[in-house]
Amino acid sequence: MAAYKESRRCSRELLSDIPLLSGLAEPVIAELLAASRVVSLKAHEYLFNIDGPVKEAFILIRGTLRRTTRLAGEAVKTLELIQSPQLLAPGEVLGAERYLSDCESLGPCIVLVVDTWRLRAIIRQDLTLSSRVIQLLAQRLRATECDVTSYHYGLSATQRVLDYLLGQAGEAVKSAGETPVTLQPSKKMIAARIGITPESFSRCLRELTDCGLIVVDGRTLYIQNAALLDIEPGTLGQRISFSRRARAEIIRPRKRLSAGALVNLCGRLRFLSQRLAVAWGLLCTGLPPAKYLVRLRQLGSEFERVLKRLEGLTLEAPLAERLAGVEDAWPAYQALLADPDATPAKAPALLRHSEVLLAATEQLTRTAVESADNPEARYVNLAGRNRMISQRMGKLFLFSDWPDCDQTAARTMDDSQAEFEANLDALRGNSHGIAEVALQLDEVAAQWRTFLAALAPDLSRTRRTHHARVVFTEGERLLRHVDTTVKLYERLSK
Repeated sequence: MAAYKESRRCSRELLSDIPLLSGLAEPVIAELLAASRVVSLKAHEYLFNIDGPVKEAFILIRGTLRRTTRLAGEAVKTLELIQSPQLLAPGEVLGAERYLSDCESLGPCIVLVVDTWRLRAIIRQDLTLSSRVIQLLAQRLRATECDVTSYHYGLSATQRVLDYLLGQAGEAVKSAGETPVTLQPSKKMIAARIGITPESFSRCLRELTDCGLIVVDGRTLYIQNAALLDIEPGTLGQRISFSRRARAEIIRPRKRLSAGALVNLCGRLRFLSQRLAVAWGLLCTGLPPAKYLVRLRQLGSEFERVLKRLEGLTLEAPLAERLAGVEDAWPAYQALLADPDATPAKAPALLRHSEVLLAATEQLTRTAVESADNPEARYVNLAGRNRMISQRMGKLFLFSDWPDCDQTAARTMDDSQAEFEANLDALRGNSHGIAEVALQLDEVAAQWRTFLAALAPDLSRTRRTHHARVVFTEGERLLRHVDTTVKLYERLSK
């Protein structure tokens, strides 16, 4: 462990990043600085080991650490994965002479090292710090009790994964919007911490994604805050939960969906038709081909999965006919998307086919709304239209730079913008008096304004590829916000 230069000055600046130590009185800060130093670690270095003397206490400032212990038979048990600034192993530091665990860095880390005896003396002397330590130990005790309860009394694997993600998010989770959580440890390590297999961990993430609670983008997960509230009838005000299924329960594919769920499923084909065109347009613009070819394949597979799911449902004749129309329009569009030679010369044909498929999927979704026996399905459709428009605007922006596409794109963008805002006003008038839904619509409105600003020309974005990347990033954020709104209205329609 190599000490930083001017470590005391560096420590003073970094103390404010540590909730346990920030805002303490100046004499207490001075004592802590006199007893501490800042060190950096490379990946897979150990801060302390089992049976090592507790001579120094360690406070993580930045990075990711893993604490483990050894069970019978030399099996290694992960006690915790640490990513936020905090005192490591507080029970051992404040109540033991030797460490009962190992602590390893999983990547580059910055750690504050404090002499244990002087830290204990400062805690005894300062009321503010001692009360924070008591609160910290109480939180640890509560977390331990919850862990024991979850393993023995029926919490499902999905519930444990959700609880872990919320724990990583900390107090940042609000009533609306989203909270990003970056998973630095591997899936295998996280699964071991929760007590499930890596395969189960992946299935749980898929279930949370399907329920609209999270959006996965590589190693970053976006918790959709408003979706955490269970707003189905009879459960208002409760956080959504995943109970363990009974062993005798047989899971069969559902042949019918609720009206809102069916409208949402049909609407997914509508917005995927535009999302595919966005991925193709980014590829044609000159952004990294490997990334967007993979994205195109993934989106194409998702479109076909939704088609197959709809085919497996028991649909009324008018809806089945509309679904057949989508299936007829898809192959030609799919062939254009699969062409490895994406050039602006092919943009007019792809734009035309994307609009044809959009029209077919729009007819399918409208028929689902008309056949619904629940008037609330209309609002699921309005939210779904805005989800599609969030992608269509991005598509039109990309295609507006190419010959034979520019005039159509410019005219359609104005109409799409007006429709998005009208739909948003209609949704605001039907939030069912639920604060989380109203707040989520406010988040959508704010992100919509940010997205429109990203579409506008700017001297700082003179390069087309850079401008396209900015639009795509803001469009993805808008999509996550709007997709959560669709899920909320789907639940309200039940």
